[in-house]
Amino acid sequence: MQTKVKDLMKAEPETISPDSSLQEAAQKMESVDCGVLPVGTRDKPEGIITDRDIVLRAVAKGKDVANEKVKDYMTKEAFFCNEDDTLEQAATAMHENHVNRLLVKDSSGRMSGILSFGCILRKDEQLEDIHTVLECTVGKKAA
Repeated sequence: MQTKVKDLMKAEPETISPDSSLQEAAQKMESVDCGVLPVGTRDKPEGIITDRDIVLRAVAKGKDVANEKVKDYMTKEAFFCNEDDTLEQAATAMHENHVNRLLVKDSSGRMSGILSFGCILRKDEQLEDIHTVLECTVGKKAA
């Protein structure tokens, strides 16, 4: 039986409003111990913001994170997979879209989780699954 996205995803992730400050986003990331937040709501995700977005796009340029808004620094094009997709399908989507994270939708189309490359490596103990994911994301046979 193939491992499904729902078996490894981070379920019910915290979200943040696009009108929140970058400081609020960073504080929320710290409180839930993650480096990414979907922007918007579970019914209407508008994008994602990562700790890297905040550091490289704002902090490194001397912006005041207490006054800068998430909507101005988030990645607006978020990519999705479905809870019942296989890891191979999700890894292929990551590779094709050049991303390390996918938002996950349930059968009703509502955002239900996040799947990251790191999540797969940390949670999946089946070496065959990890090998398949590496094949898909690297685009060639993993050694």
